[in-house]
Amino acid sequence: MARLKVLAFDYAIAGGPGARAVPCSLAQQGGMLLQALLADLGAVPGVELHTMPAPGDAHWPHEVGPNAKTFDQRLADCVQAADAVWPLALETEGLLEGLSREVLRGKRVLLGSAPGAVRVAASKRAVARALADGGVPAVPTYSPHANLPEAQGAWVVKPDDGAGCLDTRLFSDRAAALAHVRAHAGQDYVLQPFVAGELGSLSLLCCDGQAWVLSCNRERVAVRDNRFHFIGSTVNGLDDADGGLAALARQVAAALPTLWGYVGVDFIRGAAGAVVLDVNPRLTAAYAGLHAATGCNPAGLVIDLLKGPAALRAGAVPATRRRTVHVDVDSFGQPQLP
Repeated sequence: MARLKVLAFDYAIAGGPGARAVPCSLAQQGGMLLQALLADLGAVPGVELHTMPAPGDAHWPHEVGPNAKTFDQRLADCVQAADAVWPLALETEGLLEGLSREVLRGKRVLLGSAPGAVRVAASKRAVARALADGGVPAVPTYSPHANLPEAQGAWVVKPDDGAGCLDTRLFSDRAAALAHVRAHAGQDYVLQPFVAGELGSLSLLCCDGQAWVLSCNRERVAVRDNRFHFIGSTVNGLDDADGGLAALARQVAAALPTLWGYVGVDFIRGAAGAVVLDVNPRLTAAYAGLHAATGCNPAGLVIDLLKGPAALRAGAVPATRRRTVHVDVDSFGQPQLP
């Protein structure tokens, strides 16, 4: 039987032209996730693994001068040599959407969400609208010129086109949040009322508007000098005894039906239940500990999705163990697993 040639690569590591704009902390997480993904794909029977070498790697093409290939040319060559492609990139500035479209233009199988879903998820405003239209409980998200609620309490300001905790700030009240936005009028910010509760994430498999929960994770975030800082994820750190998180996952998938493969959903669980904070159509930090935490190869489950959702309904997702695994992002962006 022919082997499935899978190309998996990280945009920044492979020398993408926008790589320098990627914050160091997120670039380090990208390296961590690529390492985990390559290990998982390499263990899937029938997969022939390919990747794009990093600058300075022994396999990096050494052409120089006017005949040297650009990143886009090297990417096109690698895509054509593969059957399926799993791109790793942030959704900011259209990076992941552009890579996903390049894969489809090359008539190769995209091991990720449709470009349209990536575009929606990249915008805090757009994803909030899509979730609201689908009846999904989510943190209210406002443009700076919208009529903000009069309620007292803290507010959060973040870029509309942002990833992780990048440039996400906490203010004591609405007036302070608006003052910050006015002082940075050139930035495209959104505002959200601060929601108290347990911060978590879901690691999901999505396909055709359906979702299967692989793990419920506790997210660890610190606030220093009114900025949020991501510290790490505890995979299987939260329970879902009442099935509320699984129901939330199904609602998200139904609202964004072209999400596909591995998807992360950030949420806050308070006294009134869980509300969605963000949807990530890409690998999240929890992925680095997912295989060890569940005993399942998540990349293998994504490959199984190529057979369609019926494969999962038939029980392709085995009963998983519930080991707790800590993925701590240190100064080198490496996972620290117990």
